[in-house]
Amino acid sequence: MLIIRNGRVIDPLNHVDAVCDLAIEGKQIVSVEKAMQPGEKDRVIDAEGCYVLPGLIDHHAHLAPLARIGIPSEAVCFASGVTTAVDAGSTGCANFIAHHGAVEQMRLSVRAYLNVTTTGLDTLPGCLEDVDPAHWDREGIRECFRSFGDILAGLKLRTSAPIVGKLGYEPLEATVELAEELGVPVMVHCTNPPGPLSELLNILRPGDTITHMYMNIGSSLIDEKEKILEAAYLARARGVYFEAADARAHFGLPVARAAIAQGFYPDFIATDLTRLSMYLRPTAFNLAMQISKYAALGIPFDKVVECVTVNPARELGLLDRAGSLTVGHPADITVFRPVDCDTVHGDRPYGDKDQQVFTGHKLYRPMLTVKNGEMVYRDMGF
Repeated sequence: MLIIRNGRVIDPLNHVDAVCDLAIEGKQIVSVEKAMQPGEKDRVIDAEGCYVLPGLIDHHAHLAPLARIGIPSEAVCFASGVTTAVDAGSTGCANFIAHHGAVEQMRLSVRAYLNVTTTGLDTLPGCLEDVDPAHWDREGIRECFRSFGDILAGLKLRTSAPIVGKLGYEPLEATVELAEELGVPVMVHCTNPPGPLSELLNILRPGDTITHMYMNIGSSLIDEKEKILEAAYLARARGVYFEAADARAHFGLPVARAAIAQGFYPDFIATDLTRLSMYLRPTAFNLAMQISKYAALGIPFDKVVECVTVNPARELGLLDRAGSLTVGHPADITVFRPVDCDTVHGDRPYGDKDQQVFTGHKLYRPMLTVKNGEMVYRDMGF
């Protein structure tokens, strides 16, 4: 049995926030309690001063081999505390079939949004995808959901003005119509939309996700008076999810600050990582950095934890196996140590594409990642 002792366990689903010991036997969590007595043969890890959290869920990344620019999935995810990752539309119906076998062989748990375009983002970098609904292979999309519905999370569309051109919001309306037929949600990329962001929000249904919520290219989440759009409040009230997934260009510091000051927090905090953005400062880096960044921006740490655990698990229908530290569930666990930056390499810079930068004084540093009871990452000093 593996016992993680003396850590501050935060499990939003089960309303736990206390110093506890957590025991793992085989692939499952078998106990979460105070002052556990280990046996002679038990392996014990002392997590004093650390947070013990459910394995993180990165709700928006681009994973190899699904994306040509995808990250080396397990290496990057496990080292940042991520045990479940969602590929955000790297493939369409023509090429998802070719790669699904590799996804199923990963120890990392993977779900994927299917791009409505036939080959998804396979032409990136270089050429933009063809989002004209007249060119979609609808039967191919239907067949993918019939065959791989256990992996596929929904449909993905990018609505940037340079991509949709004169089509405006027609591709989004067609995506929502097709998703309604399939009974699945939509994730929509909103950076530099072809019209007012309020129009985009009004198209979305309960359960759909708008990603890159704090972007600042074109019409954004805040109006000219830096107030949250009324359409955003209405969308959230009817069940639309808001995701912060910043990559290199989908985050504007003034938008984020204004929105967070008004209490308009994300439902999901993700990365939108590719191999072009992983480990780069001051933008995406990895999910551990995003946790540190949004905590530094003023979102309470317990709310940040919800955004990378229980919230995406609930949206993905994974609450029976991910997003919590429930006894009997798979042992997907991560341990983070809060570190005052002046004790390492100085304050951490966080910024946006416009080179607007602020510094954070605390870093949440991954110490240990356990996936299905197996230690898949451990800091050499832990």
